[in-house]
Amino acid sequence: MTLLPEDLGWQLQWDNPDLRGWSVVAAYVIAAGFCARTALASRKMEPEERRESAVWLLSALGLLFLGINKQLNLQTLFIALGRRAALAGGWQQERRLAQLVFIVLLTFVSLALLWFLRLRCRQVFDGNRWALAGLVVLLVFVLFRAATFNHFFQWAGIHETNPEDDKKWTWALEMGGSACLAIAAVKAKRERGRGGAA
Repeated sequence: MTLLPEDLGWQLQWDNPDLRGWSVVAAYVIAAGFCARTALASRKMEPEERRESAVWLLSALGLLFLGINKQLNLQTLFIALGRRAALAGGWQQERRLAQLVFIVLLTFVSLALLWFLRLRCRQVFDGNRWALAGLVVLLVFVLFRAATFNHFFQWAGIHETNPEDDKKWTWALEMGGSACLAIAAVKAKRERGRGGAA
C-alpha cells in the first residue's frame, strides 16, 4: 500500500544516479559537514557568536536538504500535489498566474532572508565573503530550478534552453555554491580558533 497515488508522476527512487548527480550530493554533504563543525566549534559563546553559530547550523541543514532533494526530486512531488489541488479547487485555468506569484514570492522571501542575515550576522559575512558568495550562488540555483519547473521561461516568452545545457549550469551552480560555503566554514573555524587561542 502506497501513501501517494501512482498517477502523481513521482515515486521514491534515485533521480540522479549518475556521476554528476552523486558528485553534487557529495559536495552538499561535505559542505554541510564543514558548516555543522563550525557551528559546534565553540561551546561557550557570546550572544553574537550564538547568532553566527545559528547561521552555520541553518546552512548545514539547508545543504543537507538540497543534497537529499537532489536524489529524491521532491519539487516534482510538490508540483504534482499543487496541480492536483488546482484541479480539485477548480482554478487550473489560473495556474500560470499562481506559478508566477510563487516565483515572485520565492524570490522576494529569499532576498529578504539574505538581507536579514546580512544585517543581523555581520560577523559572518563582513570578514568572510565566501559565505555570502555561497548563499547567493545557491539562491540563484534554487530560483532557476523553481522557474524551470514552473515553466516561467515559457510563460514569459523566453526561448527555452537545451536541457543538457541546463544540467551543466545547475551542476556548476550547485558545486560552486557548496564549495564557497565549505571554504567559508573552514575559514570561520580557523579564525574562531585563533581568537580562542589569543
